[in-house]
Amino acid sequence: MGDYMLEQSNALPKYSRLKEYLKNIIHQGNIKYGEQIYSENQLAERFNISRHTVRQALNDLENEGYVRREQGRGTFCIYQEKLSNKKVAVLTTYISNYIFPRVIKGIEEVLSASGYTLILANTNNNKIKEALCLDNLIKQDIAGLIVEPTKSAMDNINLQYFKELQKKNIPYIFLNAYYSELDPSYIIMDDQKGEYLATKYLLQLGHRKIAGIFKSDDLQGLNRQNGFIEGLNEYGINLNPLWIGNYETEQTTSYPYQFIRSILHKDPRPTAIVCYNDQIALKVIQAVKDEGLRVPEDISIVGYDDSDQALISDIKLTTIKHPKSEMGRQAARLIIDMLEKRVEQPRQIYQPELIIRFSCQNL
Repeated sequence: MGDYMLEQSNALPKYSRLKEYLKNIIHQGNIKYGEQIYSENQLAERFNISRHTVRQALNDLENEGYVRREQGRGTFCIYQEKLSNKKVAVLTTYISNYIFPRVIKGIEEVLSASGYTLILANTNNNKIKEALCLDNLIKQDIAGLIVEPTKSAMDNINLQYFKELQKKNIPYIFLNAYYSELDPSYIIMDDQKGEYLATKYLLQLGHRKIAGIFKSDDLQGLNRQNGFIEGLNEYGINLNPLWIGNYETEQTTSYPYQFIRSILHKDPRPTAIVCYNDQIALKVIQAVKDEGLRVPEDISIVGYDDSDQALISDIKLTTIKHPKSEMGRQAARLIIDMLEKRVEQPRQIYQPELIIRFSCQNL
């Protein structure tokens, strides 16, 4: 530690030599943002100088934005290298429909206010397109990435691109779900708990014949189905395999509607249905109506996400709240914190909330 000081010109005052030494080790990364530097006593003893001289050096460093001095705690490094690259990419499954515009708007608000440029891309929940997007974004020399994984319940055939991001020291954070084999940063909802709350609500209303329909190629769908089963198990109800529907992305348009119509023809038929999201719940409502039944008088229905679609039907959906804009803003804050070295591996889980409206009633 002392060698560097000895190399300094004797023409410089002692406090200037100490200041330049401390600046040098900060620039070298030996003292990182947020870390405490040596105490006044340690510096005075190590360099055989007075505490007054040390204070002069620290005062200059504080004025230059290198350190912050906190009474009773010590002196902390607050210096960060200025980022020349401020391009942050956002890669989602979709952009213009359902809850995604509000999520993206939240991200854009924070990035823009912090001087970052947003690059936006989407995969249409297609693994091949995810690969193309990731390859293209890496070639664009992005600084960071917010990414919603594509078909997150399926094998991660695009692992190589995330390893490339790691190799290039490009931080990334997952949104809504994540690839567990990467041990990554993420910001998600507790989807299992959310669907458990939805199912428990129906059980508390007296329903025991409850069907469920869930997406099978996304982790959100698997977790929500697990929450559904957890709720039934708590009440000692055996799952009827004929009353649980699983569909993949490509089946979204037709399967939910056809599945519900088929189980409504069975005897006995369910008295309530929990849905993967509000979008599916609307298809379920239409199927119920087309069978000559009423919601909620004949069939109670619960959605998920509290999207705008929960309110567009003549039957306002009981649903689970998704943070949407707030999740987007927080994802942007966290990627900025990662880029500016304030955090290394942030993880955040939002807790679900049941929004009760008019699509369910007591049995």
